[in-house]
Parts: sequence; structure tokens; C-alpha cells
Amino acid sequence: MTREHSRTILHLSRDDRLIAAVGGAVAHFAERVGMENAACDLLTSALEELCRQTLPLLNGDGLDVAIEDFDDRLQISVEHRGEPQAAVGVESFLAECARESAQRTTGVHLMRTVDRIEYDTRNGSIRTTLVKYLQLGKNGR
Repeated sequence: MTREHSRTILHLSRDDRLIAAVGGAVAHFAERVGMENAACDLLTSALEELCRQTLPLLNGDGLDVAIEDFDDRLQISVEHRGEPQAAVGVESFLAECARESAQRTTGVHLMRTVDRIEYDTRNGSIRTTLVKYLQLGKNGR
């Protein structure tokens, strides 16, 4: 069964108290598309940590988080303006493969949590996109 695609964009200032709103929005989208609770919890915690790591890098414009649902996946993009640099979380993949860090989301952690990670820089904007595919179940989702 095909349902209508939806997209929500949240704009966060440098106030990390707003990160909880992002987690709540992702949980709403995940429930709406039938994502399992365990997968939703992992995705939400990874996204919240990604936002926490990105907020200090902001030059003042804020952080945009776009949450989109599709028939087969949930896609979340974190975008901000600034100097292009290694993707937050992803840059540590090669350097930190052998060790886990309690303070930073490592590329290994992100890769265990989501199905695809995209990183793009364009016209001064930096975007990290997390994609989680839905498991097809009995109800066709």
C-alpha cells in the first residue's frame, strides 16, 4: 500500500535543549511508517548525538533537520552552513574502527544504526543524511 510522502524541517538554534524535539519528531515519523521500536530508538539516539556534535560547529545560522518518510525508508538530513570538513561521526570511521568512544558518535556506531549515510557539501552548506530502510512485515510495511 502506497501512502503519501511527507517532509518536516526543524530549524535549531545553538541551544542543545532543542535536540529533544528532533528526537520526538523522528519517533513520530518512525511510528507512522511502522518502524520497530528498537530500530527507532537507535536511529533517534544516533541523530540526537549527531546534532549535539554539529551544534558547536555552527557559525550562527542554525541547524536544519529534514525528516522524510517514503514507502521503503525514513530519511533524515542534518544541514548547516560552514567550512567543508569531514562528516560528523563519519570522519572517525577509519581512525576509530578499533576503538569505541563514549563521547563521540563514531562512524562505526552510525553504520550499525542506519543503513546508509550520505555526506554532501554544496554552496557553503554541509549535509549529512541518515537513511533507515523499513523492514517489510505482515501488514505490507
